[in-house]
Amino acid sequence: MAFAGDLQKLPLADVFQSIHQNGLTGALAVRDTKGERLVSFDSGLVTGCADVPDKIEDVADELVRQRKVSPKDVKRGQSRFFKRKGTLKRSLSRRRLLESGEYDMFARSVVLERIYEIFLLEEGSFEFIEDYDQERFSEDECSAGLRIAPGEILMEAMRRIDEWGRIRRSIPSFKEVYAATRDPSDEDEELERELIQLTRGGDKDLDTVLSELPAARFTACEAVLALVEKGALRVATSPEYLDLGKEAEAKGDLSAAADFYERGLHYERGNAGLNERLIAVLEKLERNEDAARERKVYAGTLLEHGDTERASAQYAAAARLAPSDPLPLERLLVIQIEREKSYEKARETAKRLVELYLRIGLGDKAKGVYPRVLALRPKDRWLRERLAEVHVELNENGTAAAIFKELAQEELKQDATEAAAGLLRRAVELAPEDSKGAALLEELETGQYKALRRRRRVFALAMFGLIALGLSAAWGVYEVQGLIALRRASEQAVRSLYRHEEGALTAVEVIEAAREGYPHTRASAWGRELIVGLSSHYAEVAREAGQRVVPIGAPELTLPAEQVEAQLRHALDPKDGTKLNELIDQAEAKLDGKDPAAARKILAEEVRPRLDRALDALRRATPNTRKLTSYEIDLARVRDLLPAFQLAWGEATFTLPEARETLRAARAQLHVEQNAEKGVGVAPTPGATPPAKTEAGEGAKTGENGKTATPAKTRRKRTG
Repeated sequence: MAFAGDLQKLPLADVFQSIHQNGLTGALAVRDTKGERLVSFDSGLVTGCADVPDKIEDVADELVRQRKVSPKDVKRGQSRFFKRKGTLKRSLSRRRLLESGEYDMFARSVVLERIYEIFLLEEGSFEFIEDYDQERFSEDECSAGLRIAPGEILMEAMRRIDEWGRIRRSIPSFKEVYAATRDPSDEDEELERELIQLTRGGDKDLDTVLSELPAARFTACEAVLALVEKGALRVATSPEYLDLGKEAEAKGDLSAAADFYERGLHYERGNAGLNERLIAVLEKLERNEDAARERKVYAGTLLEHGDTERASAQYAAAARLAPSDPLPLERLLVIQIEREKSYEKARETAKRLVELYLRIGLGDKAKGVYPRVLALRPKDRWLRERLAEVHVELNENGTAAAIFKELAQEELKQDATEAAAGLLRRAVELAPEDSKGAALLEELETGQYKALRRRRRVFALAMFGLIALGLSAAWGVYEVQGLIALRRASEQAVRSLYRHEEGALTAVEVIEAAREGYPHTRASAWGRELIVGLSSHYAEVAREAGQRVVPIGAPELTLPAEQVEAQLRHALDPKDGTKLNELIDQAEAKLDGKDPAAARKILAEEVRPRLDRALDALRRATPNTRKLTSYEIDLARVRDLLPAFQLAWGEATFTLPEARETLRAARAQLHVEQNAEKGVGVAPTPGATPPAKTEAGEGAKTGENGKTATPAKTRRKRTG
């Protein structure tokens, strides 16, 4: 019969009773982290117990330790001469050193002590096996002919289990050094007196003391507990452990010294003398991982006392001792950023930490290192380039290309075209599908960019100079053809310079200011036509506003997903407020009601700030999270809302009626197109027509009388 189980699920007492009741023959193997113990059975009765293989203590060793016989007698009894004449039992009996009955009783006590120790195990497994290694049981024990009923074992085993809990609470470690507080007295039992004698020097740990006592280990522990409760024994103090460690070092016993220092630190973790000596000893023993661990703990203690400089030195040393452990570099980086605020030190530490994270396969952590250092220098090019290379290492080429492209744009603002070309070249290598980036790179490499930039500057100067000249001179000076040519050239220059909505609005403000000083003039009429052309240009650019939104997660600093989600919800769909798309509808309703001031107020005070918050959240979202699909949906919503906002904003801002009508028509056309994309049929309001065709490319339909029809508002269904 074979069975097995876990000691935590089935107590050994039940296992012993089951073996006894079934009369089994074999061995019960009990295994834990220390090894395997065997308890042999014959027809349900215990016949022996073999300890873990690395323990070589047998009956002979116990006879000597408990001072039943001398080592010389045992050695002689185990000689080859006496072995030929019988066992150790027979040898000792023949020489009248120990009677056979006494030997059997002693062997029985040794076996029982081993079994009781098995009962004290808290974790492990057991298995009953019929075919076991009988050589694990010594001949000296087998000669006693033991046959013990499990019932004789269980009562004492249960008592010891209860008592062991009390002993462990009072004696947490057998590596502690105990010191006697008084001399032995007549009231002490013999074992207690010997315990006091052995601990008077205060230089032996409890394991050593127990091995020198002539008693079983459990019995000796009970004696130690009794003396501790009487106050006759105490644990050594930290200064005493420090002295013991120094003595062990002087003797060359570094392992013992390390044990003493560790025990001292157990009671006084912040003791600098113990910390420093323990670290030095561990490094001499080449126990680098242990030394690194102690340096980290010591550094934490130093930080608690405000000693940043020494704490940094400890973390740096720990990083050298344990090159595969990122924790020392992590702590060192925090000190350099938050306390020392040293960019140079933090940059070097960040570089080492990123390399380590990548080497051990922690790519997500590697991506978060350089952004932390960017808090010291947000625009540092070196850090951002290194961050991009980290993304390249993790096969996130799109994110890396976005960073390189952003750096290139910054270099272009500084007229550093060569540096910008190098960065842009790297971005195109990583994202070859980026046609705009490739086109800009080609312009930089062929010199077209510089020429175009110079041409735009000339156009800008010419435009503003000609506008000022044309509006300040008398209307009779210039011929009609000259004014037309001037208008076309100025309009073209504006188109080249301003590829965004705000640029067109700025140009309109300049022209409006000039027109106010020269009413009822040809120049004023020309300015009026120019504003209408700019309104058409504004409508073109506004319709593309959603396409210019930066992709998700492009910047060097990101926000946690929870913050991004909260910011998006607050901007787009607040629980206690109006949705963003509904606000835009309200503004458009004001425009339809001929109240542009109210519409502008809604757009400026409510819509624009919330759009900016939504765009900021999307730019700072982490692209490789499970929220990505949600972010893409929100990005699509923002791209849908931006053109409507820009067209409404332009209509509310432009004061010229013809310009407003142009933007009103573009807004109506946008509604129709967006509803068509969503598959929503929209019946146009009677009298509404598509926007008028202008030089900006918008188509126009005219009525039968040749006049441009004014479009009525058509509503689109936006995502709510």
